[in-house]
Amino acid sequence: MNESTTPGPKTAPGDIPSSLYRRVAWRLLPIISICYAVAILDRVNISFAALKMSTDIHLSAAAYGLGAGIFFIAYCLLEMPSNIILARIGAKAWITRIMVSWGIVMIATGFIQDTTQFYIARVLLGVAEAGFYPGLVFFLGQWFPQKRLAQALSLMVIAGPAASIFVGPLSGWILAAFANTGGLAGWRWLFILQGIPAIVLGVVFFFAVANSPAKAPWLTDGEKAVLTAAIDPSGPQHTPPFAQLRDAFSNPKAWAAGFVLGTTYLGIYAVTFWVPTILASAGIKDVTAIGYLAAIPWVLAVAATILLGRYADRHQRPGRALVASLVVAAAGLILSVSFGNSLAPVLAGLSIAAALFTAAGPVLWVIARGHLKGAAGAAAAIALVNSFASLGSFAGPYLMGLVKDLTGSTVPALIAIAVIALAGAGVALLLTARRAHPAGQELAEAAGAEL
Repeated sequence: MNESTTPGPKTAPGDIPSSLYRRVAWRLLPIISICYAVAILDRVNISFAALKMSTDIHLSAAAYGLGAGIFFIAYCLLEMPSNIILARIGAKAWITRIMVSWGIVMIATGFIQDTTQFYIARVLLGVAEAGFYPGLVFFLGQWFPQKRLAQALSLMVIAGPAASIFVGPLSGWILAAFANTGGLAGWRWLFILQGIPAIVLGVVFFFAVANSPAKAPWLTDGEKAVLTAAIDPSGPQHTPPFAQLRDAFSNPKAWAAGFVLGTTYLGIYAVTFWVPTILASAGIKDVTAIGYLAAIPWVLAVAATILLGRYADRHQRPGRALVASLVVAAAGLILSVSFGNSLAPVLAGLSIAAALFTAAGPVLWVIARGHLKGAAGAAAAIALVNSFASLGSFAGPYLMGLVKDLTGSTVPALIAIAVIALAGAGVALLLTARRAHPAGQELAEAAGAEL
């Protein structure tokens, strides 16, 4: 019979030994973070492939921006059904399916021949990957209680900027080292070589994780009980899929959270997909040098995400952290366009913006999770938040490309994104402020926000 010295199931989450949560974190977060890093790698390698691919398949700046962003339209449309399926069959099987299928699509992208095939490949990648990120958010919410979730999400999300640190140098090296190998251009090898890890890791994920504490063979019965009680004290709930969709769409807080998250995605992907081109416009011509310089924003993003997550968990003030991060990110974008094409302020401003947009995401999810109660409906509501936000992921790169084609510069687009980020900060302030209105009070208390 399993025995445990951990507290009984009625113990408050704050009284559960930190050593137990550390053990859970060490068991789950490494594989989750690596999988998330590969997802980011496979999303953004196109920004480096475009340096050579655009000429080979005759892509205009607007066509590139549309192709980069159209991924998120397919991703957005299928996220809610994907997450409902995930909640029903479990994260292990569904995330494995997601990763294997997107790896196959990524490899196939290495063989596209024209703009139409480029669009098709990007749409298929969005279809394959739909539900991955909100699925991981839902999955971690099955393991970590509200007050510990910000840091867990931050540790996962920093894998994104960490991957972006390496995607530049790695992509630059592949473009140069594999050029014309086997008769294929370097950018084709970029897609092929970076698609393989997704397939391998998808299989590893299936065998490495359990869907919930109750199903983890490496926990004692006592540990399973106390972790389950801390996360969902009311016990399991079962809501029909249509009711989940109805509840999600009728929740104004989900839409508000989606708008705020969308402003972060707008900024992140505008920078991600266009920083190599912006650096080239600033006078950097060597693709390897561009790769190393493009890594700098994401070094700062790793540090900012860790620090902001710790602040939000320690002080229980995610609202303050979220609003401040969006305001500073907007200031970074303004800095990047204030001194022409001078490399130092351009890189500094984009680095600040990328860092704070990235760090804001996990904090927003803590606030959102506080208002999307009920395990059965949470998967659909989380997917709605991320689906709505993904419109920003589409708009960012497309807006940059469209404006560049029309004006010859990305400056107007960056200014517009800064203004939208400030609007996001305003909505975040309303979303997290303590109000006399009961709903507002409940919202702030659920999020642990104190502005």
